[in-house]
Amino acid sequence: MEEIPVEQKQTEANDTTFVVTGPVPSTDETTTNAVQPVAASLVQSLLQEQVDETGDKKKKKKKKGKAGREKELERLTKATKGIFASPEKLNAICERLHSVLKDHKKNLLGVCQILDKTNSSFLPYEQFRLVIKDRLPKMTREDLFVLMKLFENEGFIDYRAMLDQELGNGILQHIVPLTVPPSREIILEKKPPKELKQPFYEPLQLNHPKYVTLYFRLITFDSYNAYPGHIRLTVPDHISVYALSKLVISETDLATRSISIFREKVRSRYGLLDPMRSLEECRLIGTYKDGSHNQQFPIYTLYYDYSPMELRGDCPILKCDYYIK
Repeated sequence: MEEIPVEQKQTEANDTTFVVTGPVPSTDETTTNAVQPVAASLVQSLLQEQVDETGDKKKKKKKKGKAGREKELERLTKATKGIFASPEKLNAICERLHSVLKDHKKNLLGVCQILDKTNSSFLPYEQFRLVIKDRLPKMTREDLFVLMKLFENEGFIDYRAMLDQELGNGILQHIVPLTVPPSREIILEKKPPKELKQPFYEPLQLNHPKYVTLYFRLITFDSYNAYPGHIRLTVPDHISVYALSKLVISETDLATRSISIFREKVRSRYGLLDPMRSLEECRLIGTYKDGSHNQQFPIYTLYYDYSPMELRGDCPILKCDYYIK
């Protein structure tokens, strides 16, 4: 058997190992993804229902997107819980949404009708959300959530009831008339009797009062009998001196708020009647009515005068040092 030289073995080995091979095209790279046409508007993009679900990364992103939307729905539900619980807040937001939608109803209704292929008057939740987001970008998420909740029916939005003016008032139909709650205040005080409602200067009407006849004379003009300030009054004897003074002022039209009543025509504190006492307590006692026409009651003569003015030391007019020449 012939021996092959060592150099020949090496060349044969090299020929077998170093084989020039071209790059083998992979199936992933040869497959070309279908390029979707660019949507000219939101309506066309929503009508295009092709979903590319190839690739693990896209699937992960889709799952993350769903989780994000669920969290957003939970946040909006909590944020608007107080609105749906309060009729006042719900009415306020309904009026605000009506003012936003009233100038865009025709445009929004046309877009929704194009997307509604079955003419069912309903659109999916997400589809309607995108329409409002595109046409009314300034609407807040909370307002949009409340709007869709009011017209939601098993995951679909009744856009015709919301936007078609021929079917009704739209969102205004959800405004609730508010009723005034009854007062829960507890009144502890009873109503005063009729006799206590009279002016403070009028006497109380008792069942069987006693009456006196009083002649009042102004001390300053006591010597002038024709003075109009001399008056006669018939009053019950339980009336107070203070109330009696108010009656005198009312009858004589005196330009004063208070007067002093005396037993005698001398201004002294000994003859001054206490304003807080009644005539009976001042020993001016009357008699009951007997039913006769010209009944005479006990007659007393009293004198009155203006109450003295109390001048205080801090009066700026009295302390001034101006002199009239």
